[in-house]
Amino acid sequence: MYKFIHDQALRFANQGYTPLEAAEVVRLPEAIGQKWYNRYYHGGLHHNVRAVFHKELGFWDGDPATILPLLPEDHAKRHVDLIGREKILAEGRSAFEAGDYRWAVQLLHHLVFADPDDEEAKNLQADAYEQLGYQQEVPQYRSIFLATAMELRNGVTSAGQINTDTTDTILAMPIDLLFDYAAVHLIAEKAEDVDISVNFSFADTKQDWNMWIRRAVLNARSGRAPDAQLTLTGPKPLLAGILLQPGKAAAILDTGKVTSDGDVSTLTRLADIMDTFDPNFNIATP
Repeated sequence: MYKFIHDQALRFANQGYTPLEAAEVVRLPEAIGQKWYNRYYHGGLHHNVRAVFHKELGFWDGDPATILPLLPEDHAKRHVDLIGREKILAEGRSAFEAGDYRWAVQLLHHLVFADPDDEEAKNLQADAYEQLGYQQEVPQYRSIFLATAMELRNGVTSAGQINTDTTDTILAMPIDLLFDYAAVHLIAEKAEDVDISVNFSFADTKQDWNMWIRRAVLNARSGRAPDAQLTLTGPKPLLAGILLQPGKAAAILDTGKVTSDGDVSTLTRLADIMDTFDPNFNIATP
């Protein structure tokens, strides 16, 4: 099945089809597609055809109009200014009543992104998303559509949320991956002129690592740097806490379970350039 999807996706790519166009026409042979284990219980044909394009050819779909598009919010506002809210809303309602839910969602997307406070447009789009969700065999698509409908009606909520950045997950990371994880928290625009070097000596795993930040990039390698401004020694859980939440470093150092040698104010500079993530961001509105 996967070889069929891969080969047919690239056949259509070589005929000039875009990912979306190919996804609309590729169909599994009955001998493959009707096997229960090939049904869309995890992923789906439409999704996977487009994924082949992305893997083999990159993010661009080949349409020159999409290589440098306007941001969605700006694009939406210009559409609404050109066509008019009332006309778009009326067309969206007509599409919904005709059962043309994909078109309704796309029409109303302009209104919602142009004005996220437009409750009438959001509720109508939520109704269309809900119907799309009910029609889906692909569980990911169904969940996306239904979650979007819920957000449009009720706003963003953390109820039922499952976080993957738990303490157990972070502590299970190999040390090199731990530094990679820290690196994506670096606020580049605040770190352009920062020059920091810190040695981390993991007492429980008997490993030494040096982390440095220069030119708004956080790097790390095994071993110590003799010219590091600070050396920290302690168990992995506590050093990981300092690395990922340097603003709480003082409290960790006060426990006496981590020792420091050098300029401790380096951690204050580190805290100033490290970001925090809120997973409760919008998906249905700008």
